[in-house]
Amino acid sequence: MSLRRFAVLAVVVALVFAIPLAVDAGEGKGKVMKLDSEANVIVLDDGTMYRMVPDTVILVEEKPVKFDTLKPGAAVVIRSGELVQLKDGSYIVVSPSASPASR
Repeated sequence: MSLRRFAVLAVVVALVFAIPLAVDAGEGKGKVMKLDSEANVIVLDDGTMYRMVPDTVILVEEKPVKFDTLKPGAAVVIRSGELVQLKDGSYIVVSPSASPASR
């Protein structure tokens, strides 16, 4: 195998594994179950939690909305949110898994 083909193959393999992690890292969609206004966290119906950061975009019916206008039951898409978990009463950032096989 030539060096060029090997390099192209390496890039393709890297993208196959990196793109799902990038999408999962800060994007979610579902129905709002709970809002934590103090922590700027949205809890979705599948249990995932996203903290709003300055570049987070929340979409309802494909239109951007503000966090403080959301109501439980709203179907949302969250882009560039910070995926968090509630642990010992505090929200901690969830790091994406290093290996897609370990999910």
